[in-house]
Amino acid sequence: MKRLADKNLLLLEDNVEFIDNAVSLFEMFVARVYVAHTIKEAYELFEKERIDIIISDIHLKNENGLDFIKELRKSNDSVPVLVLSGHKDEEFLFKAMTLNLSGYLLKPINFKMLVDGLHECIKKMEASSQTIVTLKDGFCYDKALKNVTKNNVAFELNKKEILFFEMLCQHKNTILTRDMFLAYVYEYEPMSESALNNFIMRIRRRFGKTFLHTIPDVGYKLIV
Repeated sequence: MKRLADKNLLLLEDNVEFIDNAVSLFEMFVARVYVAHTIKEAYELFEKERIDIIISDIHLKNENGLDFIKELRKSNDSVPVLVLSGHKDEEFLFKAMTLNLSGYLLKPINFKMLVDGLHECIKKMEASSQTIVTLKDGFCYDKALKNVTKNNVAFELNKKEILFFEMLCQHKNTILTRDMFLAYVYEYEPMSESALNNFIMRIRRRFGKTFLHTIPDVGYKLIV
C-alpha cells in the first residue's frame, strides 16, 4: 500500500457524519483526501487538483453518483473509481460494468474490503502507466501509437478497432458483453446484432479465429 502514500483521493459524499469517519480512514493510506458534497463540487475539484483515486457514493440526496462517473468516463478512463452504497445492488453493478470501476464498497466500510478495493486501484494505475500491453499469440497493443504489433509488423486500426483494443486492455480478464461494446466501441450509437457480429468477424479475420472466445448468450473473452 506504500504505492498510495503520495496519492490524492476525491470523496463524493453528502453524509457529514460518514465523511468524518471515512476521511480519517482514507488518510491512513493516501496523502490527502478532497471532499465534494455535490457532483458540481466533484467536477471542480477534479479539474483543479491532482486526483489519483475517486470514491463516490451512489445515492446522494438529490443526485446520483453514477451520473458523475458516466460523465467523467467520457474524458478520463484511467483514474480508478470505487463506489459506495448502503446496500448491494446487483442491477446497478450490471449497469456499471461499462464504467470501468475498480471496486464496490458497502457501508459501513469493511477495512478488508477497502484494502482489497485500493489494491485494485493500484493495479489500474500501474496498468494505465504501461504503454505496451501484451495480448495473446504474440500480439501487443501500443497505447501511444494506437496500433497492434506482432513480430515487428504493425497493424493499423480504424477508430472502432482502436476503441475495441482500449476496452480489451482494460478488461483482459473480463467477459466483454454487448453493453460494453455499445458503450466503449460504438459510443452508444445504434448497434445491431449483425453489426456486432460483423465487427467480431473482422477482428478474427485480422488477428486469428481464436483471438476472442465466444461465451454463448453472454459475450466474448480474450483467452491468454
